Amino acid sequence: MELELKNKIALVTGSSKGIGKEIASTLLDEGCKVILNGRDKKSLEKTSKSFNPPPKFIVTDVTKPLECKKLIKKIIQLYGRLDILVCNVGDGKSAAPGKETISEWKRMFEANLQSATNMIEASKNELSKTKGSILCISSIAGITFLGGAPIPYSVSKSALNTYVKCSSRPLGEKNIRINAIAPGNIMFEGSIWEKKQKKNPSLVKKLLKNEVSLHRFGTPRDIANLAVFLSSPKSSFITGSIYVVDGGQIR
Repeated sequence: MELELKNKIALVTGSSKGIGKEIASTLLDEGCKVILNGRDKKSLEKTSKSFNPPPKFIVTDVTKPLECKKLIKKIIQLYGRLDILVCNVGDGKSAAPGKETISEWKRMFEANLQSATNMIEASKNELSKTKGSILCISSIAGITFLGGAPIPYSVSKSALNTYVKCSSRPLGEKNIRINAIAPGNIMFEGSIWEKKQKKNPSLVKKLLKNEVSLHRFGTPRDIANLAVFLSSPKSSFITGSIYVVDGGQIR
């Protein structure tokens, strides 16, 4: 399917590895001009050089509103516009259930909600000019109870999902679409599931067999394929929706 993405300008936050990197890669394959983003310059340089030709990258901490504004300003200086924003920054590592702290609640909301809302606020005027699209990467932990999942993480992702739904109308008035993908268990290098697999492979195998209909992990490409479609003009009548990609885990 031709997704009509050639020469679109796309920013993918948190794109030095994992899901974000794969979304960036798939957008590049579709002919987009992609800007990589993250907080670590060395990681971004390495990721950029893994593509041919290497896309531009901009080091930014998107939990800080002022840095987000500077990021958008720089993109407009470089390209003159922004068509696609993918908010992929997030963090699932937090206190175990029952051991939450005030600082962890704050950190989780900064990482999983405000990293998106900061970028959206900074970019919505530019996206309005191009009738652009926004995609947020959430989690099934924000939709249903998952035993053992950190409560601040789950609540912050639930807040992100609600934000996507509630903001679709005011953003729609600016000709901007916004959607989210809620992944299940995604395996990639450096992921929490890679660590769990190495630590206790039999337990992980049992979990996949008992809880996931397809009995396997998802891959970053599973998320990226849908992400690119939702970012494209082919999904022009879709907004305010949360798409679950979890192999049939939640029911």
